[in-house]
Amino acid sequence: MSRTREIPAAPEGWRPPRPQPGRGYEIELITPLFGGGVETRVNDVTFPIRPTSIRGQLELWWRATVGAQYATPSELRAAQTAVWGNAGQASRVQVRVEVVSASEPVACARFEQDRQSPERLRSMPTWQAPFSKTNLPYALFPFQGQLASGGRQVALEPAHCIPQARFKLTLMCDAGLSFDRDIAPALWAWVNFGGLGSRTRRGCGAIRCQTLAPKDASDLKAAWKRWMPQTYPARAWPTLAAALLAGPPQSDAIRAWDLAIKLLREFRQVVGLGRNPGQPPNRPGRSRWPEPETIRRVTGKRSPRHQRLGDIPDDAFPRAEFGLPIVFHFKDQGEPPDTVLYPGPDERGERRDRMASPLVLKPVALQDGKFLPVILQLQGGGVREVELRQGAKSLDLPQPTYIRHPKLAEYRNSPLQGRSNQGSAVEAFLAYAQSQGFGKVV
Repeated sequence: MSRTREIPAAPEGWRPPRPQPGRGYEIELITPLFGGGVETRVNDVTFPIRPTSIRGQLELWWRATVGAQYATPSELRAAQTAVWGNAGQASRVQVRVEVVSASEPVACARFEQDRQSPERLRSMPTWQAPFSKTNLPYALFPFQGQLASGGRQVALEPAHCIPQARFKLTLMCDAGLSFDRDIAPALWAWVNFGGLGSRTRRGCGAIRCQTLAPKDASDLKAAWKRWMPQTYPARAWPTLAAALLAGPPQSDAIRAWDLAIKLLREFRQVVGLGRNPGQPPNRPGRSRWPEPETIRRVTGKRSPRHQRLGDIPDDAFPRAEFGLPIVFHFKDQGEPPDTVLYPGPDERGERRDRMASPLVLKPVALQDGKFLPVILQLQGGGVREVELRQGAKSLDLPQPTYIRHPKLAEYRNSPLQGRSNQGSAVEAFLAYAQSQGFGKVV
């Protein structure tokens, strides 16, 4: 027999908190949206813009702005719970989304037949507009798909993306919160530096909100000072406090995005900077970065074609600063098998599979309809040690293994030479961007 449970009466004088009037914002995509649904890499055609995803983005940028004032992770968690709630406590911020329009998902690339070997597929996909004939595939490699062994079938199709979408966002918070103090900084940072879906730190899913868009780089700096009036020390989590560079305004968001990604691709891979000249036809030259020599040392494997480059250190992974994991694939026979570089274990000694990049490269929408290519460096939360794995096996690394060290800028042809006295890949990249016409905003 079922029983009726008596619900106790509310305490005398208690009233539920009343939300403040909602604030509405018209928002649209300016770069294609990848993922964003419940399933990884997959767009949700019935619910393309999810309030839960936006809430997650707002919390991330709240930690980077409002959260910078807290000294420890425990203080941060307590303050974040007081505003955004947790599994056992309701949020004091309501997020509502009304999708005005969204285009159908389209494939970002496709695998085509190899003209020289018609029974096989070309090893690299053909990228579709707006990614074709740009540097953007360098940032979109997780979405390019994969061929099965032998190259005759597709094991993983290239991902789909949503090119265009418009929606109305409404935010409401309890009367006990101050919207301008507790919510607005995160909203401003998300609109201008964040996005929707996957790979937002590499410019995917970037958005525009006309009421929150800056007029120009000077106005962006003024808004930064308004929402981040004080500089805080580095925290254990990423905060808006390191550096912001901007290139010349562009009439097209994809063009602005491409300019920022182009700099990163050049710095890491271009001949004469990250790589030696190759041998024709189409054979890339050897890397000037220490990672390949370090992996050859660790695995004890080396092709006779690639004798030891004595100038390059073999005890360092400077590119770990750009974000992890990094997959290393050697093509020649006798070279090391595929290995993956991960961040070192967390404070509890447990394995970690990723560390987000401290660099955000994307277009920022301006009020006049143009777009500013920007490079944002987040402060704090960086990598301090790494783990190199071959499958599930962790490989023994040299002791010590360097990620950042002055010697990494001193060897002949180092990509860091003359750009970072501390031997930091991120610092050197920012210096390279400034040499290519990007100016410092903050």
